[in-house]
Amino acid sequence: MVGAVEAPLPVASVSRFVREGLRYCTKTGNVLAVFERACALRMSDGQVVALVEDGIGDGPLNVVLESGVASWTGGLQVGGAVQWDGARLRIGPWALVLDSAPTWEPRPDWGHLRGHRHAAARRLADLRRLALTAAPPGSWLALLSPLPEETPDPVWAAAAGALPALRDGWQGDLDQLRRAAARLAGLGRGLTPAGDDFLSGVLLWAWLAHPEPQRFGAVLLEEAAPRTTTYSAALLQAAARGACNVAWHRLLAALDTGAQGPLSAGVQDVLAYGHTSGADTLAGFLWLATS
Repeated sequence: MVGAVEAPLPVASVSRFVREGLRYCTKTGNVLAVFERACALRMSDGQVVALVEDGIGDGPLNVVLESGVASWTGGLQVGGAVQWDGARLRIGPWALVLDSAPTWEPRPDWGHLRGHRHAAARRLADLRRLALTAAPPGSWLALLSPLPEETPDPVWAAAAGALPALRDGWQGDLDQLRRAAARLAGLGRGLTPAGDDFLSGVLLWAWLAHPEPQRFGAVLLEEAAPRTTTYSAALLQAAARGACNVAWHRLLAALDTGAQGPLSAGVQDVLAYGHTSGADTLAGFLWLATS
């Protein structure tokens, strides 16, 4: 038994990817990481699930808890047991019933967005300006501006060195794409290193503008996933499938319509993710889109 007492955690929404991964089976797993407002789980078959508070919102790996849930992560520990019995997700003293929660679709309407990509491309200058104006210190949005020939930060220097190969990979040289992915994956610190976030942004731009986004994503993912953390690899896999969090859904919709207010708000929403995670993802998107 995972916990001596089971208390319900009310669920607001479940990503379609999560629901499909858990459907019609029983699984065990472990707590992968614990934060103040979220935790990540790794199931026995490799599926990664994130339990997040309502303020964080929907994402490809997310089960979103209803607002008002307080102090639920306090009793959880990394390595703690998790169990899915086909109806309930049990973790520590908590039990989550997912059946009645609405399903959230993690993939934007790429067919529509790709059909309007030329109009969206005309708004990239505004998107770049808004991003650079609000860029948090230390984010990879700095790569959108010329760096000194001798960059003091070794991570940025390594990133800058991989960008020519990434450009060649975008243009069809798959060996160069593999080389760039191998150099950027896992680059930086944390559960989602900056290099991975940057690659996620690259993958989202590919879904908007590359002629073969699935093939491009599969090649990039093959090199990147084994070189980074379990959680970050799962997010890269989701991005390679064309999935992104709700902030990116809003930003892509604003880029499609061209409304300045929603575009500015969308940038702020994306930049609010993590310390620089959202900014680093936006950097990858914009670097390919505007370089």
